[in-house]
Amino acid sequence: MSGTLTVGFLDERVELAPGDELTFGRRADLVLDENPYMHRVCGRLVHRQGVWWLQNHGSHLRLELEDLDGAGPAELMPGQQLPVTARRSAVRLAAGPANYELELGVDVALDLGDTDVPVGTATVDFGAVPLSPEQHLLLVALFDSSRRNRGAVEGNAVIAARLGWTAKKFHRKLDAVCDKLHREGVRGLRSEPGSGLNAELRRAVLVRHAVNSGLVGPGDLGLLSAPGSPPTPSCAPPGTG
Repeated sequence: MSGTLTVGFLDERVELAPGDELTFGRRADLVLDENPYMHRVCGRLVHRQGVWWLQNHGSHLRLELEDLDGAGPAELMPGQQLPVTARRSAVRLAAGPANYELELGVDVALDLGDTDVPVGTATVDFGAVPLSPEQHLLLVALFDSSRRNRGAVEGNAVIAARLGWTAKKFHRKLDAVCDKLHREGVRGLRSEPGSGLNAELRRAVLVRHAVNSGLVGPGDLGLLSAPGSPPTPSCAPPGTG
């Protein structure tokens, strides 16, 4: 099992214990830079099943994770994650003309062959279900609504407005996420004869699965604008639309 994780960037050091998590980017727990080419949240470090994971939360960003004492770098594309297994690792990313590097250190190197984690060192998608950045953002908005309303998820029109989406776009994205999870065996997301499923129940089931599977968590909330503020703009670099 992997215990404490130390994250270093320039002269800043953060120590994380199992149960903690840390986002990094332009507007994240760990602020790397005010570079306008950088995502607000580039990635997240989170502890799951006794393992520290590096997750890529960018929409068009590549992260690189390298074991500083061993194998060469591994690449993470948007929506992917990798376990942090080495005692000393480096996370690298580029934003416009600038390059950034974080240092990672774990107190115990991890051999995934000695754990019950069902993956090797290959990249896997969050919750084993590939999501587009907008599909992930939808789940974050649902989670935030549930968190702010003591478990009750607001209506589709309210959340669509929070995201700055039309009702048609929101329903299309919601249906796509539910269909993906239904194909993976998640029950209660697609109406069946006699199921009694309604929109409110479907939202509740979706949020519960997203939280329990690690698809969303408190570290994702920085992706949203504050309630009542204008919708969060795309994190694409200036001039890319």
